[in-house]
Amino acid sequence: MNRRELLELVAAVGLGSRSAVAGDAGIERGASRSTGAAPGAPSRPLPATLVSLIHEHGDRYAPHYPPDDNADHGPMAYLAMHGLGIDFGPIDAFARRYRQKLVGQSPSSTSVTAGTWAHHLGRRDSYAALRAFYATDIGTRGWLATVGQYLPLLISGWVKDAFHPLIRLGYGIEFEVPSEIASGLAYLTIMGDDRQLATVAAKSPVDTPGRAYLESLQAWRDPVMAEGRFNSRYQRASRVAALRPASGSAEATLKDISRAALEVFDATHDFFALHLVTSSHAFRVCSPWAGPGWGAVYSAGIASAYLAIGAPEFVALPAAATSALLPVESLSKTTDEHDIKIAYSALRQSEAFGDPAFVGVAVRYLAGG
Repeated sequence: MNRRELLELVAAVGLGSRSAVAGDAGIERGASRSTGAAPGAPSRPLPATLVSLIHEHGDRYAPHYPPDDNADHGPMAYLAMHGLGIDFGPIDAFARRYRQKLVGQSPSSTSVTAGTWAHHLGRRDSYAALRAFYATDIGTRGWLATVGQYLPLLISGWVKDAFHPLIRLGYGIEFEVPSEIASGLAYLTIMGDDRQLATVAAKSPVDTPGRAYLESLQAWRDPVMAEGRFNSRYQRASRVAALRPASGSAEATLKDISRAALEVFDATHDFFALHLVTSSHAFRVCSPWAGPGWGAVYSAGIASAYLAIGAPEFVALPAAATSALLPVESLSKTTDEHDIKIAYSALRQSEAFGDPAFVGVAVRYLAGG
């Protein structure tokens, strides 16, 4: 039995999936939340106008746009703006500007079933068909069952495309928007799983936990790892023979490495270091459905990405007693989707971990400091 046949068998029988929660298929934020929602998820209901905008966007646009094959950030930014307390008017204005650079989805000439979905791993031309497949499955069984069945089979590829497939899924889950959950799963599928990262995650952990784990990687700093496009860079880094996951419980690993990733971003303001923060937020949201061993997959992924940006030095941030105030008014007028997303991720991580430093770092970055 080859790898794809094995994935198809697992998907067909639902091994390792979480049980469905009846009646969650039609939830579109604003209705009552299902009990499977991400812990601490935002409670501000989505207005019908925003739900409509997100649906229309997801149905229309491809997950990448030219000329550099960048990821479509539209729905992620719309939801982040809403989560920051920004009204629909500025969100709609942002969307009108942002969508001018996007391209439409290519219609799919095939269909996807539970028995054939694994044949579409790594096939970008299958995005529309995969999105339709996941949307149908969510409508039939509910998003909890769909995510619980398929995410463990895809999670090893979470670093690909600078984490954007998982980030998009994370927003869909955090705000309980089934169409965006379908988009995120389809995006993860077309990028494919990552057997090399899965191999690293399956190794016995090093003795070093958390922040010290990232610091220890500086001994392997190599300029060659930081050359080229991100996917090539992180995959090159993941092939370092000695790379192993961090020690410690999954929950402690997530909290401590998320904080270390924040310190890397604060020290560098590097574009990909920003994504260490936003992806850690997304992984936290998705972790209940990521399958066994998710802590090792998380630490191995962040380690590979950290090496891929040159393993820069960083310093410990002092504990912050209170949160600074995010510049929501200016964010409501910005054209920079990454400013919006780092602000929202910082807010959510600060709340989840009880650590105001996340917001403080974001405020300092947004102020140009």
